[in-house]
Amino acid sequence: MPSLKTSYHYIRFSVSPPTSDALKIRKTVQDALMQSFGLVAANTYMDVLWLAEDGSEIVLRVGESDASNVMVAVTTSTSSPRLSVTRESPFLPSLLASNINL
Repeated sequence: MPSLKTSYHYIRFSVSPPTSDALKIRKTVQDALMQSFGLVAANTYMDVLWLAEDGSEIVLRVGESDASNVMVAVTTSTSSPRLSVTRESPFLPSLLASNINL
């Protein structure tokens, strides 16, 4: 069975303290990339696909080759709001799966 190839990677983050400002979160990610990898990495293309109503979670879409840099930069950053990787996958619907026992 052939697999579907995608050029994007999806990352779900928890946000602490919660914020409903998607641009602030995007700026936080860009600042973390700048701090970890420099100016070129800070210009990584990313889309905010979803922000929870209460501002506690967010889903970003980044290029497949940029995903590891984004996750490393965000988890090592000390800026606010603090982002923590909850899930990541090249398949967006897999981020929606809950933590139920099957």
